[in-house]
Amino acid sequence: MHALAGLIVAGPLQAVGLIALCTVLSFLAPPLTSLLSYVGGAALALYSLQIGVRSGLLVLLGAAAATGLLAQLVMHHGATVVGTAMLLWLPVWIAAGVLRATLSLAMAMLVLSGTAMLGVLLVYVLFGDPTAWWQQLLQGMVDSVASRPEFKEATDSLSAFVTQAAPLMTGSLAAGLGFAALACLLLGRWWQSLLVKPGALRIEFYALRLNGALSLVGIAVMALAMLKLGVISSIAMQWSLIVMVVFLFVGVAVLHASLANIKAAKVWLIVAYVLMGLLPQALMLVSVIGLLDPWLDLRRRTAGAGSN
Repeated sequence: MHALAGLIVAGPLQAVGLIALCTVLSFLAPPLTSLLSYVGGAALALYSLQIGVRSGLLVLLGAAAATGLLAQLVMHHGATVVGTAMLLWLPVWIAAGVLRATLSLAMAMLVLSGTAMLGVLLVYVLFGDPTAWWQQLLQGMVDSVASRPEFKEATDSLSAFVTQAAPLMTGSLAAGLGFAALACLLLGRWWQSLLVKPGALRIEFYALRLNGALSLVGIAVMALAMLKLGVISSIAMQWSLIVMVVFLFVGVAVLHASLANIKAAKVWLIVAYVLMGLLPQALMLVSVIGLLDPWLDLRRRTAGAGSN
């Protein structure tokens, strides 16, 4: 990883080449290659953090051109690949700029979540409630699948899923992009710490927290989402998904720091990640821990426990 990080910051051409290659490869055999998109985003984050925000912007533009050309040659969908990649690259570049300027993971995370919320709001302002559009799109996919004899029996359950999922699709997309951008930022910051100060990210991540006022804002958004206030509750529902991603990262930081405080075996951290990967309830629990962190303060409560 140290060698890879060194290659990325060696020059703009190396960074552009790696980002473009990883991005195009990520589209070739999803989901097996999809993780490579995180590598490309993290490379952009690292270059912006280490070399500078303006230099990072030039690399972003260069990567867009190189990715478009390579994707067009390989898949004949250059514009689609670049447009999709930009949805990740731009938030990553913005977050890297904030982190470089403020040295605060929390501030970078808040800017990313605010950007995602603004994007959702713009969709509603410009196009109205997109639920009907999502339902039409998803139902078209279901109808296409239902035309195959082996899937006819599942048509009703798939249609029911469309009805439940359509109202949440805008927020889910925004939350997913926010999650991916935060993951890329953390990976890029880890690479930078390997180059400059090994172990720095661990200290910063263990200290990641949001104050009580922000937690109350998050709770208020979720409360609005549960009320029947028309478009206001609909927007709040989309925002609540973004809020849960923010506090998920805080909850993971609490988990890491608390287990380190009590000197728990690393296997418990592995178990926690496996549970989060398999059970949505585990993800919700960790998000709630992050949301209630200002009052639970598990990191302080477990500090020094490992030596007792």
